[in-house]
Amino acid sequence: MSPVLGWIGAAALLIGAALAARLLLSTVTVRGGSMTPTLLHGDVLLVLRHRRRARPGRIVVVQRPDRDKGWHGPAGPSRAAGWYVKRVVAAAGDPVPPWVAGDRPDRVPPGMLVLRGDHPRSEDSKQWGLCPAHRMYGVVLMRLHTGGEPAA
Repeated sequence: MSPVLGWIGAAALLIGAALAARLLLSTVTVRGGSMTPTLLHGDVLLVLRHRRRARPGRIVVVQRPDRDKGWHGPAGPSRAAGWYVKRVVAAAGDPVPPWVAGDRPDRVPPGMLVLRGDHPRSEDSKQWGLCPAHRMYGVVLMRLHTGGEPAA
């Protein structure tokens, strides 16, 4: 095989890997204090756009619920609707905590999540009930940059 073909193959592999990373990875900037003290306003997070890794203890990015209809309101990514960064407390098959709003089955049904912010005054499943997993954007892999600003 010629060296030129080897370089072309390596370049194609590198471009393919970069495109795959762009499709699977994203960055999100934290706005607000619902996850303090774990995350601060201005922190930049690396997010894996993948729904199957949402298990208890993981921090996820989900579509913000509709103010009037909660999780049953209109779905669809929209800058106006915004995003929430929350911790998964329970996933399919886990017991539903007693503080979850709305109809509470004994166990989290398939395709649903229980979410909670780390700050006590966070808006989460306490107000909105079970979150449909399809409203999840992705799982936080790591903090890339610390904003370090406490939210007001």
